[in-house]
Amino acid sequence: MKALILTLTLMFSLPSFALVRKAVELYDKSKDPNKNAYIAQELYKSRYYFSSVVFAKEHLIEGRTFTKEFENLLEELVLKTGTMSFYGLKPKVLGRYPSPSLRFILGLRYFNYKKYGLTVKALSEIPEDHRFAPEAFFMKGSAHNLLNQTGRAKLSYNQCIEKADVFEGRAKNEKLKRYFAIIKESCIIHKARLLFKERQYAEALKAYEEIPKTSYRWPYILMEKAWSAYHLGNYNRTLGILVTYRSPLMRSYFFPEAEVLSSLSYFKLCLWGDSLELINQYYNVYRPHSDALKSVLVQHKNSHTYFLKMLMKPIKEMEDMNPFVRNLMTQVRKRVKFSLDLVNYKKAQNELGYVKKLKDSGLKKKMQEAVEGSIAWRTKHLNHYIKKQMFGFINDMHRFSYEMFNIKLEIMSLKRDLVYDNKTLISKRSRGSLENVKRTSREHFFTFNGEFWADELGEYSFGLKSNCKRIKKKPNKETNKVSQIRRRR
Repeated sequence: MKALILTLTLMFSLPSFALVRKAVELYDKSKDPNKNAYIAQELYKSRYYFSSVVFAKEHLIEGRTFTKEFENLLEELVLKTGTMSFYGLKPKVLGRYPSPSLRFILGLRYFNYKKYGLTVKALSEIPEDHRFAPEAFFMKGSAHNLLNQTGRAKLSYNQCIEKADVFEGRAKNEKLKRYFAIIKESCIIHKARLLFKERQYAEALKAYEEIPKTSYRWPYILMEKAWSAYHLGNYNRTLGILVTYRSPLMRSYFFPEAEVLSSLSYFKLCLWGDSLELINQYYNVYRPHSDALKSVLVQHKNSHTYFLKMLMKPIKEMEDMNPFVRNLMTQVRKRVKFSLDLVNYKKAQNELGYVKKLKDSGLKKKMQEAVEGSIAWRTKHLNHYIKKQMFGFINDMHRFSYEMFNIKLEIMSLKRDLVYDNKTLISKRSRGSLENVKRTSREHFFTFNGEFWADELGEYSFGLKSNCKRIKKKPNKETNKVSQIRRRR
């Protein structure tokens, strides 16, 4: 579970050129027990957000006075630098204050440590009209789901959708609208997955269809929609959904699982030749590229910077690399969580440049150490995320290679049984017909005329006829010999 709240404000706010004199004076001379809170406020006003965080955290650890003004500061810092800025605080510190912002971080921390009951308890203390409420409902739904509390999970997801929709409508700028739209889409997707888990495949499909094609999530949910159609026995629709990944607009999205599901769908239609063709392509084209990619990545698996540096390279420099590299990097960049973290990373680097320009002082030294520490942590975190995605892809290639092998064995076994039983399949592979297309009143159908059009993507269905009916072959000398051999065995 990754929090989307990490960077609500995606613009780069430039630190003030003011010399933060008041903050320096407080740092050097103030004896006030709450001086860290005041320094944090002054740095925030001057737009040194990551520097402000370190003093806000120290104030919380010291257990000093907690005011409404300080809560407002925390809320803004969470939005501008991300929840992870305060994630390292101990639960007793996060739970000490009447702060919705800290409750949200506490809930996230409990969730990541798989303490789902405590997650729900912490997040339930966030007021429903608070700006973090939609995402709190989202996380609560996931916690309930993992606790197998299906009814409560659905309720939380529905509350998330409702609240996010309200906040989206109230938002005064496009970035804020998009933020709440992303939360709403996340809750819709998780609700659909819950329905899938309960084998309510038709209802799951309805939920997935609420995600617009303009969403960053849309390319990924195509796979989930295809599985829902597959479990409904609509193999033509499954193949139609998956063929969307062949579009030039989707060339960055290659999923080994899509190849397996396509092969399975052909298998279910008894179009074994088509299934075997996909399997052979998987082994002859995709698998070698995957093995070559692995040999490169393994050399740098212990590096804390290699993968991030690779991602930061211009796209043109990736052209001559492994065929999967550019596609994988594009996928990673478009992940909402990663893109937000990357913005925070760049904002921290930007702030460091301004900190270094300040006049030397004890405050400057502490600010520089704080921001450099934040950048170092974020570098390692982003690098690990990219590495995990790339090695996950390689593992998927090998895992689904095994699945492909099993499908191939099953086809060979069925072909052998046909020979033994002196039978054959009734029909041959054809281009298909509208008669074989199943669709609901909500589903469109487009005829494919050699080109992919953006508004048609995800709406295709094949019209292939099932080839599964078996008929007896006329006996001949060869089949009689096979039958005799089988009887002897």
